[in-house]
This record gives sequence, C-alpha cells and structure tokens, in this order.
Amino acid sequence: MLNMATSLQHFSIQDCKAALSDVLTAFRQPANAKKLDEAKDNAGNDMLRSMQIVFPIATQIQMEIIEKYGFPPDGDGIIRFTQAVKIYEKQDPEVAHLSNEVRTVLMPGVYIMREGNLAT
Repeated sequence: MLNMATSLQHFSIQDCKAALSDVLTAFRQPANAKKLDEAKDNAGNDMLRSMQIVFPIATQIQMEIIEKYGFPPDGDGIIRFTQAVKIYEKQDPEVAHLSNEVRTVLMPGVYIMREGNLAT
C-alpha cells in the first residue's frame, strides 16, 4: 500500500477528475465509440463475452489516457489508476460521479450493488 500512497502524492483529486473526464472524452471520440459499440453489440448481454470483447478495447483506450497522468500504460497501471479512483470516490462526489459514468459506458444497464445501495 506504500506504493499507492506514494502514487497519490503525484495524482491528486483534481488529476483524478481530469483523467476520468479525459477517459470519457476518449470513449466518446467517434472512432473509439464505434469500436466500443461494435464490441458491445457482439457481446450482447453476456457478461463473460463483454469481458472478452469490450473490456480489452476499453482498457487500451484508458491506458492511452492514464499514461499522461503518470501511470504505466499496462495492466499494472490500470490497476493502480482504478485503486486511486476508488480511494478518491469516497472523498469526492464528483470523482464518484465521473467514475460511475465510466462504468456506465462500459456496462450499460448492469446494476452494481455498492454499500447496500443499488446503483447503475
């Protein structure tokens, strides 16, 4: 956890908001939106197929963004970025909202149980 604490010194709540906004913008760029929509269509409502088809595309898009914020553009970087977002979600409602928007792009219509509340 020391690495995460060190990472957070260089990745502020403002950075987190900007990174999540940049990820959403990247997801909505026409070429990326087309790739994601096609992948979602191919996956249908099958969560396993979504993980096999949609998530690799979304992960690649995210890696390009998070690299600009000091995270390595690989699986470890995605994990560290996601951990930082989870920490900041608890501290800032705007981060929580942006993070939820990212999840909605990745998993529309999937309901997530979170701390006893039903969230989309």
